[in-house]
Amino acid sequence: MGPLSNTDSDFRAFLERISTDAGPYRMAARNFLLDEGILDARCNSYRVAGAANAHDDRKTWRGRHEQYLEQRVYRKGPGTGVPKELEQADEDLCPETFRFIDSGSPFLYSDQGLHLIRTEELAFVARLSGMPEDRLRRLAQDVVEHGTTAAGFADLDSALRAWTRQIQLRPTFAAFWEDLSALFGDTPDQDADGWADRLRDRLGLAHYDPKARRGPIDILVFRYEVGSLARISELGEDVRALVPPTVLDGNLSEVFCPSPPGAGTGHTLDLGGAFDSLRREVLHPASAFGARHLWRIGTIQAPVDLASLADLRGLHLLWLREQTGVADYAADTDGDLL
Repeated sequence: MGPLSNTDSDFRAFLERISTDAGPYRMAARNFLLDEGILDARCNSYRVAGAANAHDDRKTWRGRHEQYLEQRVYRKGPGTGVPKELEQADEDLCPETFRFIDSGSPFLYSDQGLHLIRTEELAFVARLSGMPEDRLRRLAQDVVEHGTTAAGFADLDSALRAWTRQIQLRPTFAAFWEDLSALFGDTPDQDADGWADRLRDRLGLAHYDPKARRGPIDILVFRYEVGSLARISELGEDVRALVPPTVLDGNLSEVFCPSPPGAGTGHTLDLGGAFDSLRREVLHPASAFGARHLWRIGTIQAPVDLASLADLRGLHLLWLREQTGVADYAADTDGDLL
């Protein structure tokens, strides 16, 4: 069991109760019981924020959890762009995720040339950049097809900079390029069929659901180097904060599933059930994406089938056990799925 569930016996009892019924946040409660990667300082912070209590109901828990995120994890930002360096003591700009870091996290010392991949919704970027969606779509397509020689390169770069000036300094969920590169060719016309749907599934991005949104969802895919990320000043010049995600780094999620601490990273749950390999996931400080980081523009069209989530979680946990060597992982929380 994870340390967070032991911060308050009544909170643990609350989690155990809702983790076994058919109501909302059943899997989220299991994650809180399971997550072993949370440092003591963050457990204490969650408790002090009033989120680790015997809540009256799920809605109250969700409200307290979201309040914790706003107070400790989601930083507003300076309004002038994403900082190139953060200080852990700066509670105004540095998310709690990076104020308390396990010094043993293996990817802190990643090669700065290592590539990551991040997906953003085009409509979200357009809204915060102040650019109409149609124009942003045209500029992005031009840059994807022609690179730095695209006529719209400078305009797209300006729009992306405007977008990053408006975003909160939230921890950014990212995947490793090499785990997903098989979906893409050297040029867009060489990409795998339905790559946008398959990318969504492999990254576990259940909120990108055209059925729930009542229409296709355009996405921008960014490919970027570890060396482009903001530094944490206390960690040294050559270190970048790549850490495994925990239940305290985002909203309550039925799709997120913690990995054993020894795994080194998180791992996304594949919504398509393609358990041919694990896709690693890390968190890093917000990054200032520009036009040079844009890799692809695509459209998600296939719906998400959450009716099979329990089965997918069971398969994911079995695959985690096999790949990490932790044979009894999640036996106490998810024995009914294994």
